[in-house]
Amino acid sequence: MAEPVTSGRAAPTGRRSLVLYVLVGGLSYVVDAGLLVLVTGPLGGPVWLGTTVGFWTSVVVNFLLNRAVFSQGDASSVSHGVRYGVLLGVNYLVTLLIVHVGTSWGLPPVVPKTVAVALTTCWNFVLYRVWVFR
Repeated sequence: MAEPVTSGRAAPTGRRSLVLYVLVGGLSYVVDAGLLVLVTGPLGGPVWLGTTVGFWTSVVVNFLLNRAVFSQGDASSVSHGVRYGVLLGVNYLVTLLIVHVGTSWGLPPVVPKTVAVALTTCWNFVLYRVWVFR
């Protein structure tokens, strides 16, 4: 069983919280979109594979960094991981749908991917604070 987090510190609030969230999200996006472009461009892979590789690789980066920033109290990494996993499942399906629709309209994959990230970012900020990392 995973050890509980016992940092003894509260999660950041206000502007600092938003700034840290945006920085972590920005780094995660660079990993995500960069892998999408790499897999579908030079490596010649299909869009669904590039979307999947980018998404799930950035998940690891995003979870570890956001947990370090937003974790509160004595919750275990397992409980954080389960809640994060549920949210990720929803985000992943939304992302695949948006990328599929966007590319069927002739857009480069990174354009609908960016739309999906912008959409999920809005609800993730709230859900990280009130549910995932509580």
